[in-house]
Amino acid sequence: MDMELREEQQQLMVAARRFLASECPPSMVRESEASELGYSAELWRKMAGLGWLGLPYPQQLGGSGMGSVDLVVLAKELGRALCPSPYIPTVVLSGGAIAAAGSEEQKNSYLPRIIAGETVIAFALQEAATFYDPRGIETTAAEQGDGFVLTGTKMFIEFASAADHLLVLARTAGAPHSNDGLTMFLVDTKSPGIELTPLGTMARDKQFEVTLNRVRVSKQDMLGTLGQGWSTLEGVIQQGVVALCGYMVGASERIHEMATAFAKERVQFDRPIGSFQAIQHYLAQTITEIVGADTTTLYAAWTLDEGLPAREIVAKAKVLAGDTFKQASAIGAQIHGGIGFNEDVDTTLFLRRGKQLQLSMGDSGYWEDIIAEEILDR
Repeated sequence: MDMELREEQQQLMVAARRFLASECPPSMVRESEASELGYSAELWRKMAGLGWLGLPYPQQLGGSGMGSVDLVVLAKELGRALCPSPYIPTVVLSGGAIAAAGSEEQKNSYLPRIIAGETVIAFALQEAATFYDPRGIETTAAEQGDGFVLTGTKMFIEFASAADHLLVLARTAGAPHSNDGLTMFLVDTKSPGIELTPLGTMARDKQFEVTLNRVRVSKQDMLGTLGQGWSTLEGVIQQGVVALCGYMVGASERIHEMATAFAKERVQFDRPIGSFQAIQHYLAQTITEIVGADTTTLYAAWTLDEGLPAREIVAKAKVLAGDTFKQASAIGAQIHGGIGFNEDVDTTLFLRRGKQLQLSMGDSGYWEDIIAEEILDR
């Protein structure tokens, strides 16, 4: 693997950093926290205008035909700005599933609207269990007449209130916890029987409990093959996790830069606090962990691009990037001293997201179990 970014990837990085510095300053992040949608619809449309919402899709489907490494390059810049947007649930996860398993009619209906920034799809997989795989799926889809009836509860569904559709994974057959018998459905959020309950999070992002009370969908709303949903989603989720890792690495880099700049400027006992060994060790330890998380994330992305088995390396990237962002945000706030935990200081934006993103799409314990399985199965 060549760790050097190609010229077009460097251009994407520079352009994205410049754009987000102007269009998504910390004030925008705070405004989004307080808004009903949880993100800026205007910024979302501008991101569409830049081609970002079509970045991972093949050119024949109207996308840019770029790969997972390119996606990580962009995700890192989104993370540096803490950009609040439904990019991963809509573009990477839901759009990725449609691109991989959708009928021609579904692809032609949904993907152009995703690429144009005209629709948001919430990814409704997780339930009450901490697993981010079939073991946690208890929602059922019972065949009835010319369609299905969905019943169950999905948890921690991002941007559900802003979504036009939900991509729901439900059990149509098979034993509980089995990988078989799971089917994907595209569900209109205006359908009778859907109830959204806001979930307060420390990051103040928009997450919801989504209750499906006998929600009817047609057979045309089924995505992919009946009972084979997990075989499609497993690869899509790996792509989403790698994108999330890129976001966390970018955020870690930014809070470390903020802490380093503060350590150079803040004077105590007639000298910058960065001259004290304890602060130096904090900064050295953090940047070492960030480089490790960055390298592992890029390697995981490259593995996906090469079509190689990626379950173990994706799990390693998620654990390392999640733990690194949590630690980097905590140390960054600590170096700032008391003001680092002040609500009005930007360090708190990173601090609140550090722990929350570590838990998103499966916590460290879940992904460590996957690493252990892969090691022991060799």
